[in-house]
Amino acid sequence: MDSTNLIDDHINNGSLTITPPIKNFLLETSKWAKFLAILGFIGSGILILVALGMIFFMSSLASSMGNADPLEALGGGFLGVIYLAMAALYVMPSLYLWRFATKMKTALMDNDQGFLSYSFENLKSCYKFLGIMMAIIVGFYAIGILIGIVAGGAALFM
Repeated sequence: MDSTNLIDDHINNGSLTITPPIKNFLLETSKWAKFLAILGFIGSGILILVALGMIFFMSSLASSMGNADPLEALGGGFLGVIYLAMAALYVMPSLYLWRFATKMKTALMDNDQGFLSYSFENLKSCYKFLGIMMAIIVGFYAIGILIGIVAGGAALFM
């Protein structure tokens, strides 16, 4: 291997090399990615605890009131299910970031091309997941704005 400290001979196919500064940038990026992944897992755990608390609190509140409307308990339960869904959506990018961070560190320490490829594959998956999720959210916002415009226009003619 030459003095540029390539991770693998296959990287240097005439156009790209991983130099020591690039290796340091990737190592630092993997540390921050691991930090963000841990925060994501903690946030998902908190969302799950809040969701379960809502579900059980609302059901116990409805049963303690005796003749209360059963739909009131469903409202809290529905909100709890939404929080569970949010936690499930939030854990996926955190998992991809975790895999990116751990595999990148292994690739850089062991000069392993396979781990480097797997690491970047997970980073791509993280961004792909977030991009699709953002497109869906923007779509919901657009639908909500259209509904608001139609409702406002209908209110003018009533």
